[in-house]
Amino acid sequence: MRVIILHGLYMHGLVMQPLSQKLKKLGYETRVISYNTVSIHEPSLFDSIDQALNPLTANVLVGHSLGGLMIKRYLASRQPTTSLVSHVIAIGSPLKGASIVSRIQDLGLGAILGNSPYHGLNKHEDVWRFPQKLGSIAGTMAIGARPILMHRDHTLSDGTVTVEETRLDGMQDHIETKQTHTSLIYNTFVPAQIDHFIRTDRFNR
Repeated sequence: MRVIILHGLYMHGLVMQPLSQKLKKLGYETRVISYNTVSIHEPSLFDSIDQALNPLTANVLVGHSLGGLMIKRYLASRQPTTSLVSHVIAIGSPLKGASIVSRIQDLGLGAILGNSPYHGLNKHEDVWRFPQKLGSIAGTMAIGARPILMHRDHTLSDGTVTVEETRLDGMQDHIETKQTHTSLIYNTFVPAQIDHFIRTDRFNR
């Protein structure tokens, strides 16, 4: 089975290599895809995902933060069968948009986000309608930009994305872990949970 991994905003595929290596040790083939997160060109990104998929086996799509939103848009565009893409795991992904993005825009700093808000980071309503099973992993250690920008906000978050923003009606399962938005991709808990979700359609509690 092959796992295709997408990174989040302001990041590069290199940051996902530790997660990729841990998944390889668990027996998965992996492909990490890099893309420009502030000048997103969906056709080329979706072509890259198409090329990364192994047509001879089931594939799994894993996205951190914005990467999870790009996977959601990929599924809407390509509508792959479950025999081609069986599972999706979102790691710290604001699946209905991120309130911190609205705050950045309100402060007049929206330009730093490039075109990423138009690819899912703006707040929006949604439910999971795809046949693939979606698992979402949320961090609960609020160290990051959110406590600085969102004064007197005590919403449970990973420092960037709130736990509630990682939930989506229609998802298969959801789990929380004491990690920050960035540390979500550098621990052993997340790859173990990805493996368990792929094998059982549930996270391991």
